[in-house]
Amino acid sequence: MKILDFFFRYTLGGVFLVFGINKFIPFIPSPPMLPQAARFIGSLMETGYLWQILGLMEIVGGLLIFSGRWTALGLLILAPIVVNIVSYLLILQSGIGFPPFVMSAFLSISGFYLAYRRKEFYTHLFRGFDFDSQG
Repeated sequence: MKILDFFFRYTLGGVFLVFGINKFIPFIPSPPMLPQAARFIGSLMETGYLWQILGLMEIVGGLLIFSGRWTALGLLILAPIVVNIVSYLLILQSGIGFPPFVMSAFLSISGFYLAYRRKEFYTHLFRGFDFDSQG
């Protein structure tokens, strides 16, 4: 299990680190996109700030996942980004073929696995609040 945790931590952290840096210094060519997907990505880039914030959050989250000690926090930061990426790939890029499904499966499986292995860090987020207590 430690090997699987190590593998998912470094591959998921690496993916977010590389793609986060790519938002500032483009070195990965853009894959073919369907028209609606291209319009969506274009609108994110045209805002002038949202694309950079997304890249920064991906870099920070990827580094936190790499760290080992702060993996749970990195997963928490990247969770809404993963939901958006999976939605984008499955809804806007579904006509491209097989690669969007592979990336969606990888992001989902690795994120869920790493979060499950660190479930003790998340339990207090899902416990009910005790409003009857004083203080």
